Amino acid sequence: MAARIAHISDTHLGARPRQGVKHNVWGEEMRSQLLENDFYERFAEIFERISELDPRVDLVIHSGDLYNSPWENNPSQPPVVAQETAIRVLKDFINKTNIPVLIIEGNHGLYRSLDVSLLDSLKMAVPGLDVATQVDLKRAFRHEEPLMFSYENLDVYCFPFIDYAVLDSMALLSDFNDWISSKQTPSPKRVSVGVAHGMEIDRSLYTPIFEMGYDYIALGHDHHMHKHAENAWYAGATERWRYDEIRHEKGYLIVDLEAGRPPIITPVHLEFIRPVHSEKIDIKLDDTEEAIIEKAKDWLEKNGLKGSWEPSTAGRVRLIFEGIASRVSGFELTMALEALRAKILASESEYNIAQFVWNIRQTETEHSPSAYPEIESEFLIEDPEGDFRAYLETLEIDERYDEMKLTKIAVEALRISVTRPDESLRLEHLTEGEE
Repeated sequence: MAARIAHISDTHLGARPRQGVKHNVWGEEMRSQLLENDFYERFAEIFERISELDPRVDLVIHSGDLYNSPWENNPSQPPVVAQETAIRVLKDFINKTNIPVLIIEGNHGLYRSLDVSLLDSLKMAVPGLDVATQVDLKRAFRHEEPLMFSYENLDVYCFPFIDYAVLDSMALLSDFNDWISSKQTPSPKRVSVGVAHGMEIDRSLYTPIFEMGYDYIALGHDHHMHKHAENAWYAGATERWRYDEIRHEKGYLIVDLEAGRPPIITPVHLEFIRPVHSEKIDIKLDDTEEAIIEKAKDWLEKNGLKGSWEPSTAGRVRLIFEGIASRVSGFELTMALEALRAKILASESEYNIAQFVWNIRQTETEHSPSAYPEIESEFLIEDPEGDFRAYLETLEIDERYDEMKLTKIAVEALRISVTRPDESLRLEHLTEGEE
């Protein structure tokens, strides 16, 4: 038996960059903001491209974070246009192709304190759509039942996002892992897929999933498209959600499956019209405030961002100013950059820029306006492992110390400080999952 699926994830419909954004520019007049609209266009583009595949897929799987809100630090519903876009695109796709779609719930789009889900109302509006919510997961766990869907050519076992801390606080971790091992068991005679929203860094990815013998595991939560294991991939986000994501290819995965055989994965990458830049500008000791601002202007012009306004190609820019100028304080530089931003984002600006933000990295002070304030509270550092390894490379480390273990200690300490500030780093945090 063979099957073919399309795997997408982390579409974050309704995401709205807020800091440093040009005012009164629209993706759709009086309905969606310009940069918000990029997420809607990407969602529609992907389903249109999947509908044209030959050979066609048997199922589309979305592994979580369909919407950007609500989530832990933003209880608001997604914008009306986000919900309308999801209904319209999914309904048109299913009507056109007769291909079913399955969406699981991630940590975004999730009402953590309520047993309701926006995915349930979406399902009512779109015939042919299946959803698996955290409420469904809790119900299946409580009643000791599987959470799975059977289609003509394959079975799909669902693992919507559930917070490690919730299970841990209720002493249910062992029972939850037992439920996975005993109730989410695939048939060896049919193609089987597990779909989960989680990552190791926040412990929301539960290791028994990888011991169940699924032919493929469709993962969400990490925005970087990559292989996690031989039969498990993250599809990644479909749009540039944070500035560090410009390093990643964006798109979706086509997965060809046969029962008992390794999956054949074909990444499909999207091309973007809107440029997104994140660049470091070095500050020298003798730089003046004017000299630093001129460096920023020179960089913007060199990278083609000086020109008449064109909404579809207007850039998003983050500049990182690193170093200390003896005659310029972080506060003074911030004020100068605020004045520059006012000129850049003015209605009659000579720059084709939709968003301009910056970070100032100095020894004595640091000022970091965020492009997505709600995200920065979740991700204190964009790439904690990469940043810490880069830091270690600047040091002379005694050969007795294992750099991988040092990195793990740093990342775990950061995770605990963000998610559970009252808890201390313990040995079991570092050895969990090791033999």
